[in-house]
Amino acid sequence: MTGGGANGAGPVLVAELTAALDATPGAWEGWDAADDRTRELFAAWVAKPRSAWIRRQYAESTAFHTTHGALGQTVVGSERSDLVVDVAGDVAESVAVSLAGRLVHLVGNLIN
Repeated sequence: MTGGGANGAGPVLVAELTAALDATPGAWEGWDAADDRTRELFAAWVAKPRSAWIRRQYAESTAFHTTHGALGQTVVGSERSDLVVDVAGDVAESVAVSLAGRLVHLVGNLIN
């Protein structure tokens, strides 16, 4: 792992991310232009997989997004999808509880 950013500031980067940023023209500039939180999220995302092949894929995707100034928008999109999953889970739980209650009521009426 190496220090982040072209100036050494920022989150610690795995070798795959550093290599992808080095290999992609303009990627370091885009990386340095992103806010600290975004860089930290992407550094952690790239570092997470055990497989070096997957880390390289994540790193190349990150480098691509940095050159197009879309790194921040990618994070916003993922936060929205997390919100959708959370809301869907809440709805599913509510429906399950409601259906279970109705089933208990129905069975109770059948027994009586």
